[in-house]
Amino acid sequence: MVEKFMKQAIDFAKNGIGKVNPNPLVGALIVKDNQVISKGYHEFFGGRHAEIMAIDNAKKNNFDIKGSDLYVTLEPCSHYGKTPPCVESIIREKFKRVFIGIKDPNPLVNGKGIEILREAGIEVYSDFLTSEINELNEIFLKFISFKNSFVAIKYASTLDGFIADETGNSKWISNEKSRNHVHKLRNYYSSIMVGANTVLKDNPFLNCRLKNKKGRDPIKIILDEDGITFDKDLNIFKTPSKTIIFTSNKKIFIKENVDVVLSENLTPKFILNILYDLKIDSVLIEGGAKVLSEFYDFADKFHIFLAPKIFSNGISPFQHLNKKNELKIINTKNFEDNIYLEALRCLPE
Repeated sequence: MVEKFMKQAIDFAKNGIGKVNPNPLVGALIVKDNQVISKGYHEFFGGRHAEIMAIDNAKKNNFDIKGSDLYVTLEPCSHYGKTPPCVESIIREKFKRVFIGIKDPNPLVNGKGIEILREAGIEVYSDFLTSEINELNEIFLKFISFKNSFVAIKYASTLDGFIADETGNSKWISNEKSRNHVHKLRNYYSSIMVGANTVLKDNPFLNCRLKNKKGRDPIKIILDEDGITFDKDLNIFKTPSKTIIFTSNKKIFIKENVDVVLSENLTPKFILNILYDLKIDSVLIEGGAKVLSEFYDFADKFHIFLAPKIFSNGISPFQHLNKKNELKIINTKNFEDNIYLEALRCLPE
């Protein structure tokens, strides 16, 4: 029964995708007499936490929650941040039991919430569906535990392994359904990264265009060592979301919603350290081949779209790598005649 309710809380937490970064996705259920009487999820960064939303919804519908059970995917917070501590509300509402999916790795919480609830006489049980919740919050867990942004690599390829033909043309290798899934990824990750040559060649908007609902435009990151995108009339500068350009070109470039990071040391590690400092918890790398190759060793996940096309010659996604590598496929899906692969990088033994 516990796992049944926790699974519902996990599913409800997904309503926060694209809204809560760099906070975690959290879902909560209030259960009384084995019946769900209210649900909640973390709405948006700085907004109500899942527990508070569930309590508010129960009160709005005149439910008596005293003596109820609370199921929450992540340990309730015990510190003041954007909102007051959730443990105070849980104690005040006199819950009988609290079931927690995983402990919060944030040092500000990390067991303290559980301790405070138990000291108040509330029964607390933890560690339910941990693998599912860890996957749900893979971005948050890496950002908090390792102080690094989550890195995902995405590319579309022909069956013979090319992301573009010999002239650099890559439109459109994948089909429309695959491209729709890419926009879901852009809503999921906080930022999107490309090289300057891709920007000049494709002139993309790099925004999020979800069907039937509004998505979040990711922060756009351009790796432009020589400043070749400066002062160009490009689509990437026409969307309202922020753009960050990493460059070694000292020419002054001022444009609304564009920040410039100037450095002579534009290594992947330096760039990712800057993103962490800016509280950008995740980045979706969309190419081209030079950027994909440079960030391969830092990738946490790969999103690969295979289309039934043959180029015979062209540009390989990792043609700049100088060693053999292996991936572990963790998920596959068909988008009509395209095959989608979700994969992890195999670490050296």
